[in-house]
Amino acid sequence: MLKNYITVAIRNLLKYKVYSFINIFGLAVGIACCLFIFLFIQNELNYDKFHADGKRIYRLIRSSDENGERKGTPATSGPYAPSLQTDFPSDIEETMRVDPDGGGVLITIDNQSFMEKQCMFVDSNFFQFFSFPLEIGDPKTVLNAPNSMVLSRAAAKKYFGNANPIGKVLTMDGEDQFKVTGIMGPLPGNSHFAPDMLVPISLFKNQEWFNEWWNNSMSTYVRLSPKVTEKQFEAKLPAFMDKYMGEEFKKFGMKVALTLQPLESIYFDNETQYDHASHGDKKVVYIFTAIALFILMIACINFMNLSTARSMGRAKEVGLRKVMGAYKSHLVSQFLSESIVLSFISLILALGFVWLLKPAFDTFLEKELTIPYGTFFIILILLGISVLVGLLAGSYPAFFLSSFQPIKVLKGRFKANPQSAWLRKGLVVVQFSISIILIIGTFIITSQMEFTQQKKLGYDKEHVVLVRITNSDIRTNKDRFKTILEGESDILSISAMSGEPGGFHDRFIVDIPGKTEEKWQFRTVFTDFDYAKTLGMKIVAGRDFSRDFGTDTTQAAIINETAVKKLGWTNEEALGKDITITLRESGPRKIVGIVQDFHISSLKDKIDPMVIAVAKDNRVLALKIKSGNPQQTLQKIEKAWLTVAPQYPFEYTFLDQVYDNLYKSEQKQMAVFTVFAFIAICIACLGLFGLAAFTAEQRTKEISVRKVLGADVSSIVLLLSKDFVKLVVIALVIASPVAWYAMNKWLEDFEYSIGIKPDTFIIAGICAITIALVTVSYHAIKTAYTNPVKTLRNE
Repeated sequence: MLKNYITVAIRNLLKYKVYSFINIFGLAVGIACCLFIFLFIQNELNYDKFHADGKRIYRLIRSSDENGERKGTPATSGPYAPSLQTDFPSDIEETMRVDPDGGGVLITIDNQSFMEKQCMFVDSNFFQFFSFPLEIGDPKTVLNAPNSMVLSRAAAKKYFGNANPIGKVLTMDGEDQFKVTGIMGPLPGNSHFAPDMLVPISLFKNQEWFNEWWNNSMSTYVRLSPKVTEKQFEAKLPAFMDKYMGEEFKKFGMKVALTLQPLESIYFDNETQYDHASHGDKKVVYIFTAIALFILMIACINFMNLSTARSMGRAKEVGLRKVMGAYKSHLVSQFLSESIVLSFISLILALGFVWLLKPAFDTFLEKELTIPYGTFFIILILLGISVLVGLLAGSYPAFFLSSFQPIKVLKGRFKANPQSAWLRKGLVVVQFSISIILIIGTFIITSQMEFTQQKKLGYDKEHVVLVRITNSDIRTNKDRFKTILEGESDILSISAMSGEPGGFHDRFIVDIPGKTEEKWQFRTVFTDFDYAKTLGMKIVAGRDFSRDFGTDTTQAAIINETAVKKLGWTNEEALGKDITITLRESGPRKIVGIVQDFHISSLKDKIDPMVIAVAKDNRVLALKIKSGNPQQTLQKIEKAWLTVAPQYPFEYTFLDQVYDNLYKSEQKQMAVFTVFAFIAICIACLGLFGLAAFTAEQRTKEISVRKVLGADVSSIVLLLSKDFVKLVVIALVIASPVAWYAMNKWLEDFEYSIGIKPDTFIIAGICAITIALVTVSYHAIKTAYTNPVKTLRNE
């Protein structure tokens, strides 16, 4: 029986080639999109879940009140881990410190130098604490020696080619030599950090900064004993903080808490500050999931629409089968078999699409997604998807077709069920509602991204070259480097600063006389006299720093407009007031100027109060250059670099690139949203194309009579198109509130956004109507130009 069902199903697919192609191709594209999104979601939701004891591993988070808001950071200092281990021996199995050197380290071998960006300083039990693969080396001892080093396979190949790297020596920062003692295996792509080089953190154990509680430069992880829960251990942390830091907190009026963050929740945590870990966004996962379901739904609707539409063509087949003794259950089984066969063919085609396009998808996402073809469970899931899609797509047509009454069919009195026409129209409305939601979403995301590029940021990001101060040579010779370049006509200005807009900006508590009832935390920039000039910032009150005032280096400060408002002053009242940056400076600075608010991070974040001071905590050099010949200017900058730091490779970036990187995730969302919206619309149009062909075929004789009676081509095209346009208008009415709600939620992530304007929905509606008209116009025009004589001669 099953063999017969499949045989008949294949014959019908071959008989109705156009309809079969539309269904198979539409379903295949829909399933392929779902598989791509499934791979992406699987990767996102499994971050850091490969660690054997991952459920018991936590990262410490320090949180404090900052101007009325609770802020957290994973940055801790060297003493945390040993102190926790000593104070709670029965609660903590192991601790782990990880210090990612964000600026990179200089690695030298055979007179060649490389800046290694993914070097991490870790405790010696790294491979016992985490479950990162180690191909060569003993996990218990591989990092025991202070001068040991473990490399990834990629790093080993970069430095040593195909030679055996074990025992070879690399020089770091021109001084320390490290012997390669181990090689990591291929690292999982879904880890919140992925080092290429591991060095024992004990290298710093005798340095003063490493043993200071206030020097927060690393992350601390703990693995709890199975006997203690997260909440039980967290309850003991206030006493721990009070024991070691209580007096310091009281001195500065700080309220700092220590909490635990589960390892598996780090990736989706976008609230912590100063975090070197890679992060994802759960909203993106939800959006992708919705798009996958939408596309699959549109493909299934195509199948249902076309199957019910051509039901008249199979009415006699159903009638004859019933006369010959077929039960309704047999017919249902037959039609469901056809649907499942079609779905299975679509699945095979979809797997082919995934196999061909996956490299491009991986490149775009910058992630290597894994297709677990060989897993029996995955095979079952794929087969299950095929059957489920077949059943969902073929359920209504199967029960609808099997309900025909054979007497009416064979006597020629059978008429199409009006309900089926309403169902087809309803499904078209659903399809275009989904399509319009995606069109509106694409417009809004694109508009927001354009807004981020066009909004005035309070500084000039164009033609600014950034050179990092990441080594001792440039740190020592910074002034000489500036002096060399200041004589170049195509370099307009140079400034050294602690962080550029879009980069690092620390927070410090500030004391303000007369406002001692609260402790204020300001963002900080430590710079020189040319900061505002180089970045094109506007001083709205008072003055800029000036070399004409010798006291500006130690006694002057500039604050931003937000700080003035937070403190309840006017610009005039703020000028001349004292402000002390605690934990850094003992004496006050006088506010000499107010700078116009500028964005130091993305438009997702509101502008914080900020204080700018002349000081020597400089980590980056910003060079404002002329726009004429940037390559020639860069060559001059490189020449100056090689003069003061010859052993270090010259590296640079542009300030506008730093800004663009703040929206890298959103740019990818926009691109993915656009691509999938286009695919969804194409699948919907494919179904509409087939439905228009069916409608034109059903109304051929009616059109012929109208032409004989004098109807022109335009009126006939309008007649065949207006019903579809009505459906699109209904879809627009349904889709608009849904799209408004969804995109309003997306825009909530931005402190500064475009808002949602009515014209977005009008444009989306016009686009949808135009797409529908273009889709149905082929069959409408073809039918309108048909010779009525050929159609009516058989009547």
